[in-house]
Amino acid sequence: MRPPRHLETNRLRLRPATVHDAAALFDAYASDPQATRYLSWRTHETVDDTRAFLEDAQARWTDGAEFIWALVPKDADADPTGGRETLDTIDPVGALGAAATPHGVEIGYVLGRSWWGQGMAREALVAVMGWLRSQPDVFRVWAYCAVDHHQSARVLERSGMTYEGTLRRWVVLPNLADEPCDAWVYSWVRHDQ
Repeated sequence: MRPPRHLETNRLRLRPATVHDAAALFDAYASDPQATRYLSWRTHETVDDTRAFLEDAQARWTDGAEFIWALVPKDADADPTGGRETLDTIDPVGALGAAATPHGVEIGYVLGRSWWGQGMAREALVAVMGWLRSQPDVFRVWAYCAVDHHQSARVLERSGMTYEGTLRRWVVLPNLADEPCDAWVYSWVRHDQ
């Protein structure tokens, strides 16, 4: 599976996340305990934590294991002089990842708090799911969220996924607890032709 390096929505540009994004992503969400509350990794304490994550993300993109796009708002590309910055130099405000698993493609996303409630996560998710749905060998796209993360559940539903059920004591979310918590699972499944 080889994804497009760039995807566009009405308000966002999605591009591969790189180590050059470390400071921006650290500031936007990785260092924010509220933004990382429901993620599967601990809140980053330093920019070096974010940089290490992004180094791994770049390697995983190259080997095809996982694709992580930086979410860049289009309105951020206008500078006061009227010129245009390039797609790769605009600070991202979030990220979205897609990882192939034995039973489909798992999706995960995060957005900086100042961008919550604007439909940006749904917009990015719809773009990536559109590409995944066009891949003939992708039969299932799925995501999970903690059972008390109602906002994320709404994003998944509004993106075209269907609630499948609750996985009990299924995932450790280290910013919530050191024990596995229950998770809701959502999916889009290609139906038999």
